[in-house]
Amino acid sequence: MKYNYFDEKREKTPWNELEKNIIKRGQWTLKRLWDNIPFLKKRYQEANVSPDSLKTIDDFQKIPFMSKQDFLDSFPDKLVCVPKEDLVRMHATSGTSGHRPTCGFYNQNDLDNWTYLCARNLGAIGMTKKDVFQNTTSAGLFTGGFGYAQGCTLLGAMLIPFGPGMTSRQLEFFKIFKVTSFHAIPSFGLRLAEVMEEEGIKKEDLFLERAILGAEGWAESTRKTIEERLGIKAYDNYGLTEAYGPGVSCECQEQNGLHLWTDYFYPEIIDPKTGEVLSEGETGELVLTSLYKEAMPIFRYRTGDITALRKSECPCGRTGYMIDRIKGRKDDMHVIKGVNVYPSMIEEEIFNLSSYFTDTYLIIYHTVGVMDQVTVNVEVKTGINAEKAKRELEKKLLEATFLRIDVHTFPPGALPRQPGKAIRYIDIRDRPEGYKGWLKMMQEGQGSQ
Repeated sequence: MKYNYFDEKREKTPWNELEKNIIKRGQWTLKRLWDNIPFLKKRYQEANVSPDSLKTIDDFQKIPFMSKQDFLDSFPDKLVCVPKEDLVRMHATSGTSGHRPTCGFYNQNDLDNWTYLCARNLGAIGMTKKDVFQNTTSAGLFTGGFGYAQGCTLLGAMLIPFGPGMTSRQLEFFKIFKVTSFHAIPSFGLRLAEVMEEEGIKKEDLFLERAILGAEGWAESTRKTIEERLGIKAYDNYGLTEAYGPGVSCECQEQNGLHLWTDYFYPEIIDPKTGEVLSEGETGELVLTSLYKEAMPIFRYRTGDITALRKSECPCGRTGYMIDRIKGRKDDMHVIKGVNVYPSMIEEEIFNLSSYFTDTYLIIYHTVGVMDQVTVNVEVKTGINAEKAKRELEKKLLEATFLRIDVHTFPPGALPRQPGKAIRYIDIRDRPEGYKGWLKMMQEGQGSQ
């Protein structure tokens, strides 16, 4: 395979240079927080550490963690480490009802570095300046739209900043402007395929070669479905507002794990419960330290995302660490009858039976008596025996999770769809009527929320 790069020399930085950079830039990041954020300085002093404590890679473990709560407690800008007049951009998560959003602030150097990392991502999936790139996410408050618009422009490819929704029109643009690459959330990739089939558009009618997908959890089976139905290669990427946005890590053309840009971020994996640093290859919570962020740096930030970490031995030659596909968030995991259940485990089995089911499903956690239960709601394709499909999925779920999971079937189009990130599961264990109440609403055509 001929590999593509945006900055080949830097992406292949020797390990010894990466390690020196991690220590040097780690000291720099820790000093920025020490000098500018009083409550973090107090935390470090209470732990008997300072920027001078960081002399080796192992010394990172001495430094207390940062967490999502630090961002929420510091809302809106108490974690900013530069003068306010130096800020040029702010992005944020949406937050939820009654909760503050997580804000990310940027000075010009941050914006330039973020743009560079997004261009690296696009280069890693094979894009060059010859490509036409359609961004199907909004250039608004969330980071994905702006990040990849900026990265595409730096790469030199032609950008179509379409934004979200209007699936039929998106497909029309794909065809008219000979779009070769696009950025989307995985559920929108599935929606594109669904509308193509509804409108009789064949993948051979388009010029698509690849897509970069993220911002939602998705299983390998989802990738295969999107690739087969759109006739493309679909690449995973990972980022978060607290760490610029997209640009933390991305798959290369090998599609065998995500290259984490280790010259810009130092990763660790910890036990989500104890905080103990785990060995290479073990699954746990991803912790990140930024090495160049100026306006709002992070040091040992607990992302809440579950994955595993390893040193790169990728044939593409890129060095640094690699992470596995994000398995889920620590708060996405539910313990049902003693078994750890992630939505991705269930999605995998649904998509493995794609001949039976549409791409839309909804997992519901609820309580029967005093026992927590999980029920999977799926849409059965027209012409398929619903009872047979139900039995087959229940069998596969039992084999995958060792739990007896009830499956309820619906006709195509019955389950709710959202214009943004797909809602793949809801937790109604605190509702008196629980699943029966939800099912009654669905049967009466009132939706699930």
